[in-house]
Amino acid sequence: MTEPVTTSIATQESAAVKIPRQRWQIFPPQVQQAQRMATVTQLSPLLAQVLINRGVQTPEQAWLYLDPETQQLPSPLDEFPDLLRSVDLLATAIEQGQKIAICGDYDADGMTSTALLLRALWHLGADAHYAIPSRMQEGYGINRRIVDDFHAEGVRLILTVDNGIAAYEPIAHAVDLGLTVIITDHHDLPEQLPPAQAILNPKLLSTSSPYYGVAGVGVAYILAVCLAQALHRSQDLTASSLELFTLGTIADLAPLVGVNRRWVRRGLQLLPKSRIPGIQALIEVAGLDQGKKALKPEAIGFRLGPRINAVGRIADPQIVIDMLTTEDVGIALQRAMQCEETNALRQRMCELIETQAVEWCEEQQAHGKLNLQQERVLVVVQPEWHHGVIGIVASRLVERYGVPVFIGTYEDKEKKEIRGSARGIPEFNVFEALQSCDDLLDKYGGHRAAGGFTFAAKKLRQVTSRLSHFACQHLQPEYLKPLVNVDVKANFADITLALYEQIDFLHPCGIQNNEPVFWTSLVNIIDQQIVGKDRKHLKLTLAHTHPETGQVTSIKAIAWRWAEYHPLPHQVDIAYKIRLNDWQGRQSVELELLGIKLAHPDLATGSIPPWSDESKRLNESPIVDTPGVKHKLATGSPPTTTMANQLAVTPKRPPGSLELPPVKEQSPKVAESRSINGSSSLPPPKAIDSLPVAATHAEFFYGKRRYVSTIEHANTQELQIRNWEGRLLIVQLPQRRGVLYVPGEPPEVVDLSDTYYFNLLRAGLNALELKQKTSLLIYKDELLAEKDELLKEKDSQIATLNQQVQILEDKLTQLSEAKQTAFQELQTELQQQQAAIANKEAHIVQLQTERPQRTLPPPDANVIKQEVRKALGDSVWFCIQADSQKDLCAAYRTYHMLQSEGADPDIADYSEAGIRLSFAVEREVMQPFFGDLYDFVRLEGLTEIGGIALGPHQRYTLGMMPSLLAAQWRTLKRDALTQQNKVPEKQLYRTFKNSQGLSQRDRELLAEFFEQWEHPMTACLGQKGKQAAASLDQISRLRNIAAHGESFLYEWHYILLRQLVVGGSNRRGLFRQIYGG
Repeated sequence: MTEPVTTSIATQESAAVKIPRQRWQIFPPQVQQAQRMATVTQLSPLLAQVLINRGVQTPEQAWLYLDPETQQLPSPLDEFPDLLRSVDLLATAIEQGQKIAICGDYDADGMTSTALLLRALWHLGADAHYAIPSRMQEGYGINRRIVDDFHAEGVRLILTVDNGIAAYEPIAHAVDLGLTVIITDHHDLPEQLPPAQAILNPKLLSTSSPYYGVAGVGVAYILAVCLAQALHRSQDLTASSLELFTLGTIADLAPLVGVNRRWVRRGLQLLPKSRIPGIQALIEVAGLDQGKKALKPEAIGFRLGPRINAVGRIADPQIVIDMLTTEDVGIALQRAMQCEETNALRQRMCELIETQAVEWCEEQQAHGKLNLQQERVLVVVQPEWHHGVIGIVASRLVERYGVPVFIGTYEDKEKKEIRGSARGIPEFNVFEALQSCDDLLDKYGGHRAAGGFTFAAKKLRQVTSRLSHFACQHLQPEYLKPLVNVDVKANFADITLALYEQIDFLHPCGIQNNEPVFWTSLVNIIDQQIVGKDRKHLKLTLAHTHPETGQVTSIKAIAWRWAEYHPLPHQVDIAYKIRLNDWQGRQSVELELLGIKLAHPDLATGSIPPWSDESKRLNESPIVDTPGVKHKLATGSPPTTTMANQLAVTPKRPPGSLELPPVKEQSPKVAESRSINGSSSLPPPKAIDSLPVAATHAEFFYGKRRYVSTIEHANTQELQIRNWEGRLLIVQLPQRRGVLYVPGEPPEVVDLSDTYYFNLLRAGLNALELKQKTSLLIYKDELLAEKDELLKEKDSQIATLNQQVQILEDKLTQLSEAKQTAFQELQTELQQQQAAIANKEAHIVQLQTERPQRTLPPPDANVIKQEVRKALGDSVWFCIQADSQKDLCAAYRTYHMLQSEGADPDIADYSEAGIRLSFAVEREVMQPFFGDLYDFVRLEGLTEIGGIALGPHQRYTLGMMPSLLAAQWRTLKRDALTQQNKVPEKQLYRTFKNSQGLSQRDRELLAEFFEQWEHPMTACLGQKGKQAAASLDQISRLRNIAAHGESFLYEWHYILLRQLVVGGSNRRGLFRQIYGG
């Protein structure tokens, strides 16, 4: 596997910019190998690079990775030494009717393992029972109390799942009582294995075994399937067991490699159509019904898994076991709802504990009592925290502070015992850290990434000191920032639906087979909003210019838990995953941001192009690596010939007495200081001329020194001047700001009113203007020369045609008299046919002139456009989308066409015009309202409001909106709408009262939604709900008439609809109400 390069891209933090502290590890690009891999696999080169990053180096490995079913697997009976013995022991117990008891665990892996083996044993006719230790009173794993209870209940065989490998004393006690014990576990092996009759643990296998990475549920699945095959009763068992295996494997964060990836891929296809009532109920309450489509791993990891884990953390695991083993749909749904409620409680507890932990950390740091750079580990202990959820909080603190976190709470009111959880970073081994405190801890366990522990409260200071000492020995200071692993650099133009669909070939993604993470440089943040009920997330609109084609691509993005960094800088580099946005049948891609840093492009990719043959010959010269500055490489109009006028700076003396304000969003020491590669051996002057970019550039001399000035075609607001010592001056012309980059030194703002810099800039701009004028003159000469060549070619073609005509005439005179007579007869016949055609055409024209003439000529498109703009007002016109502008113009044009044709008012139908008006309302009002409302309520775990189902596949109508905005409103009478002529206003309207109304919960949600919604509609819909409801209801009713094929939209209907939408002499239309026109 290709190792990623640690780029130590520490996020720059200044007083003006606050962004997450991160370090990125970017895999080195293997361009040629990725291109070959892309050719073989027919994947995008971006995803081919991802395969290489995952250790896929050959075409054969690629095909096995993309289609894991083709891999030849060894039999698990040959891999697990005690598997055959375990099958024999269980088969004998079933045959003899012995009582079998399963000892499970309270996490997702343990509960799904327990349910899997219970279902399998019951299916095979076994007398099976289970027990799970109390998380609060007993902690993890089988214990002496459970063994004694099993023995008292007549159990003959104990089967542990997801635990037992470290429980030497309880297992020995069970064996002493004459019980048979089979251990199925996947945790790390202790120095002394328990004396069980059989042990199934993948850690006993070779690390190259495809079964090495299975979780506890994987061991249970292998045992269940092998037992069923041995008893010839595997039918109807394998599929349900595979579903539980998939659920437990992903929820337990097991590595998705080897058989895990192969089996999970199958299971994801089965889960949506599961025959297990509990899984179907869980999918339903989690809002994951995807029409029987295969689930993605993140659907389990972020939707199903947490609901199962929450029960194990703060409730009774029996809820999950009952849900996954019952065949009663009612019980399954009841248990699933309990999971949902427990998860909601768990979320609130996590939020509270995290807030308290962060407040404690910030306070300690503010008072100088906590220095994470020195201690390199965070130990936080507070009373009255629920130790069932502090592990989740530990993970969030690791994400926030980038150091290993040991978090604990007191187990008793006297605060004598501390119990906690630990989470680490990649360079830190949690289990070894706990081992270093062996003499201080009462109990501990875990693995490299996580662990648990208990110790006496009086030893807290010693434990903290020992952990800090261990961390200082194993962690370098540069490790103490949250790590973002990045696969490959991409342009936004590459982020398409096709690429998203290709990522499916890499699924299932998860631990050790991570979902692709892309990164893009020089991304502009167009819009950013804080969203979510708790106001903790950022919703963004991003734009990126392709560095070669100049194509500008914009895309939506979400940044979870980044609200505290709002507002983000205008231009950044980002790392992200690709997500699908499926809204009303319209699919598009959006980004989930994982990493961000200030933008620092490499000038080597955007410097000066060659403009002479000599410079082209020097194209292989070394390139000066210059500190990053903003670039926008795009095609566009060349700079104007008045560039010097943009620099409205008056020189002054003496220099240096005026300090300019810093560049926007940056402090004077604005960028990350980086040395310039190769500055000690710069290329010859003309070598720099060979660097390619879409820009105008000119060489000039000032003060007997040689410079090059550059201004990009797509960005005439930024001037660059560079000398041959590697110094670079960047000037933002309209803002009159300049930043000087000197090799090996931090960038600094310079005073442009200084005489030296003022004259230098004037010389640079004059050189650019001269270069542009010269280029235009050369281009003009080329066009004139091309014109002369075309004229010569045209004269030559005319001469050739004249010669051919003369030859034909000469041949005609040489024909015999009979042939000349026949030729004249053919000419006469041709003339007669042409005359007949002319007569028919004249008849057609006569028929056309007999049609009713237009009473008025229809106005042209520009006139109609101006009419619509005037009716709306420019403040509205420029706020609505281009498609809505077209629909409004089309409605007006259709109306004028009917009027100009003198249509009979009894049969004139304005339905087409009405439909186009309603299209604009649906696009501008309905779609953004329901789209943003769904984004808001799904953060609350809801999929409906006011009886209206929300979701990406739902179909909405305008008629759905009024009931969400008001309890009553003015509507149109149905019988009045059937009249051909408009009725008096008193007979036209009535008051409609919504009999059902909204629940208190829905009213509160909508009030909170309007409070947070950053859209011009907020004031109209939220504060004037009754008026907006009336307008939308009336528009909906008229739209339904227009859409109904058997009804007419009369002229008065259309005029009323137009007034409702656009407005009239005595009415402000809906668009004016929204945008304030």
